[in-house]
Parts: sequence; C-alpha cells; structure tokens
Amino acid sequence: FGVDEDIFFDLYARDVEIVEAARAGDGGGSNGAGAADVRSRALTALAGEKRGCIIGTGLQRDFDWQVGDTVPLISTLFPMADGSAWEFVVVGIYEPLKGNVDDRQMFFRYDYLADAVDNGIAMGPPGVGVYYVNVAAGYDPDAVIQSIDGMFANGPLVTKTTTEAAFQATFVSMIGNLPKLVGTVGGAVVVAVVFSIINTMLMAARQRIHEVGILKALGFRNGALARLMLMESLLLALLGGAAGALLAKLIEAPTAAVLSRFFPSYAVEGRTLVVAMIVAAVIGIVGGLWPAWSIARVQPTAALRSEG
Repeated sequence: FGVDEDIFFDLYARDVEIVEAARAGDGGGSNGAGAADVRSRALTALAGEKRGCIIGTGLQRDFDWQVGDTVPLISTLFPMADGSAWEFVVVGIYEPLKGNVDDRQMFFRYDYLADAVDNGIAMGPPGVGVYYVNVAAGYDPDAVIQSIDGMFANGPLVTKTTTEAAFQATFVSMIGNLPKLVGTVGGAVVVAVVFSIINTMLMAARQRIHEVGILKALGFRNGALARLMLMESLLLALLGGAAGALLAKLIEAPTAAVLSRFFPSYAVEGRTLVVAMIVAAVIGIVGGLWPAWSIARVQPTAALRSEG
C-alpha cells in the first residue's frame, strides 16, 4: 500500500508497532533501543528514502527480508512501462498489536508511486483510492461517516465512507459468499448429527426393550422411562459437543496461523462455544424425542417377550 508516510503510522499507533529499524552505520536491528527510538529511526529513514518501505513481521518470516534489503517487485496493477521491476528498500519492520492487523503487508511512500505514474514511468490510474480517518474520542462514528459523505455528495467524486471492519469484509467477500457456504456446510452437519443421534438412540431403545418391560412391570411410568431415554440422548449430544468445542479451542492457534493471510482476526470466541453447546443440547433433545416416544408406547407384555 502506498501511504502518506508523514501521518500514516500516527493513525495506526495503537495498531502496529515498529520493532526494527536501521541504525546509523549498520545493517539494522533494534539492538535494545526503546520502541520510540526504533519508530523514530524507521520513519526518519522512510522520509529520507523515496523507495523506502516498512514491512510486517510475516513478510520478514516468509521471505527473509531484512532491514536494508532492496526488494524488487513486478506489479500487475501498476507495471513499469518498460517491464522492469519496482525497487523498494526495507527501512523498518512492524509488528501488529491487534489480531485484525495483517503482518504480511508492505507500506511504502505514495509519492514514489504517484510520481512514477505522472511521469509515464509506470502505468496505472492516477489519484488516491482510499483515505483513512481516525474518529476523535467522544464523537459518533456514524455521524462522522454521514458528514464526510455529505460533503462530497454533489461533487464530481462521491465518497463511500465505512468502518475499517466493513472495508476488510469486502476483501473476504471477494472469495465468494462465505457466510452462505459456512452456513450450508454447518446446516448439513447439524442435520447429519441429528439423524445419527436418532439412529443411535433407536438402536439403544430396541436393545433395551426387555429391560423396559421389566421396569414397567415394576411400576415405572411411561413418562419416567421416556425422560430417561431423553436424558441419555441429551448427555450423548452434550459430550460430543463438549469434545468438539474443546478440539476447536485447542486448534485455534494453528488454524489462525494458516488462515491469517485471509482472516487475520480468526478466533474461537467464548460466545461461539456457548452457542455450540446450546445447539448440541437442542440436537440431543430433538434426537431423543422419537426413541423416547417409542419406549413410552411399548406394551409391557410385548416388551417382556422381546429378546432385545
């Protein structure tokens, strides 16, 4: 992303921290320097080098780029007119402070891109695509959004202001209707589990017909036997749900690492686990209704004649 280096990292002071920058006379590294000093050196180097860029720790890890390296990139969006590569010099490395910040981004000076396009060195549309705005404390973001769009409503270039979360969601939507896909797969799984519970409990009910006849002969009422079968189904579903929720939490970190390129804020939240257990309970109850009803309606004499 080409950014205004004078203010961009001030806008994101609470979201990213520059952890590595070049020192005078060496190839880089913080060498125990304070965060403010590292940040200052990186931004000073960025201001002094038109080709300068600051990369995330993810890019450093994936490509082994270090402070001071010159990185050639061939772009398909803004290609060089002669087909050569853009050149960027790494002057700093940032680390995300929040889960929704991607660590595989590179921020460089916008004037490097703009001047190349204006002078015909690179090809691509001129102008700025996105402006970032911080909302001051105490102000309503919705009111700020409406005010900004209202200022340009009648202008030649109409703005579409939105929150950053919604802006990031547009990139996720590019891979398709993800909520519908996840909902469809999840719905199919729920239906399959319901039928599995029903089948399991029906088998359990058939195998216990003789015992049910004995209990009925001893005076147990149909409602009590139905409740026992229903509780067994509920317990079975809750145990399975708890195992699934525990597994989801255990693999949260490795899954987030794999999906971070597309879903940097992936996490298994506590409310998601609560919803999962509620769904498991509902499945257990629904899956046990039919077996419980079949147990309740069987006649004691028929049950005693059964061999299970």
